[in-house]
Amino acid sequence: MSSAPLTVSELSDILKGTLNRIGTIEVVGEISGYKHYASGHHYFSIKDAGATLACVLLSYQARWVKFPLGDGVQVVMKAKADVYAPTGKLSLIVDSLKPAGEGDLFQKFKELQAKLTAEGLFEDALKRPLPDFPKVVAFVTSESGAVWHDFIEVLKTRGWNGTAWLVPARVQGDTCPGSVINGLKEANAIPGIDLIVVGRGGGSMEDLWGFNDEALVRAVRASKAPVISAVGHQTDFTLCDFVADKRAETPTAAAELIASGQTKLREKLKLLAAELAQHSPKAKLQSLYQDLDLLNERLDGAAQEVIADHKHHLSELGSELHRLSPKARLGVTRERLNQLGKRLQSAGFESVLSRGYAIVRDADGAVISSSKSVSSGRKLRLKFNDGEAGATGN
Repeated sequence: MSSAPLTVSELSDILKGTLNRIGTIEVVGEISGYKHYASGHHYFSIKDAGATLACVLLSYQARWVKFPLGDGVQVVMKAKADVYAPTGKLSLIVDSLKPAGEGDLFQKFKELQAKLTAEGLFEDALKRPLPDFPKVVAFVTSESGAVWHDFIEVLKTRGWNGTAWLVPARVQGDTCPGSVINGLKEANAIPGIDLIVVGRGGGSMEDLWGFNDEALVRAVRASKAPVISAVGHQTDFTLCDFVADKRAETPTAAAELIASGQTKLREKLKLLAAELAQHSPKAKLQSLYQDLDLLNERLDGAAQEVIADHKHHLSELGSELHRLSPKARLGVTRERLNQLGKRLQSAGFESVLSRGYAIVRDADGAVISSSKSVSSGRKLRLKFNDGEAGATGN
């Protein structure tokens, strides 16, 4: 009985499992198609005469690499093979790598670099400072493509008000060195030239190889006007970069350098203008007005506080005066008399009579306070709360 066919995902998992069982492998080859992204990851292929394999060097592993990576570099690397399921692409995930001897182009680059370094052609003492405010600039580059357009746009955006000349040259291939050398001669012949830029966009080591030509390197050094080398991208290096008076990571970065003097001057002028405005009569007057407003607020607050204190004190004095006034004292006296009257009334005989008691008197009206004073047949008068009544003693 035949088994059910595998799904693509199942087969991909089987392949990944098989590759994982292989573990870490060591492979030697030449880097090709090298790219470095802002994320810090590196992507390239490793190749020999018969095969090419895609490779990924992640940023956290790349930080341990202590030599420059680029096309043509021979490396020995340790990696694990992996299949990326969505595309089915086989890649080597790099754990580590080390130089294994340079490719042919890179070897030539190193040899010529060593030769020119020994001559002192790259010495800092030979490099000329760039003018702070260049007015006339020439860019030796291709007249096709976006490089010249981007260069000019940056100058416009930064408000640079000089004159920029395009000196057309071929920037790739066997004719590149001679074309750029002629461009340098033309640029130096421009009246009032202050600065020359030599450059192009990025590419492989083969694409940029013309800027490693010995004759071109010497022509850059011999230029009468200072030269900025702006070849390729940030990670690209050519011998023109080493010999030029200044290296710019990209052509647009060269435009930023050219405009930086005027940009800094404008910023300084703004700061000076702001500082001057702070010390102008109008600003000082405004500051005095603000100080006066603040003092008024403080004075008003202090006055309100003093008035409130006086009101409170006057209120207390008024209360004391009222308490000591004849009218108030008369009222207090009246109240005391009322209280005394009530107490006197409660202590009077009427109050006692109202509670059920009576006053006994004889016929003459004398009060009899003892039963012994009452004889049999004696006429008595009893006074009650609501009137009097007669009585006879027993």
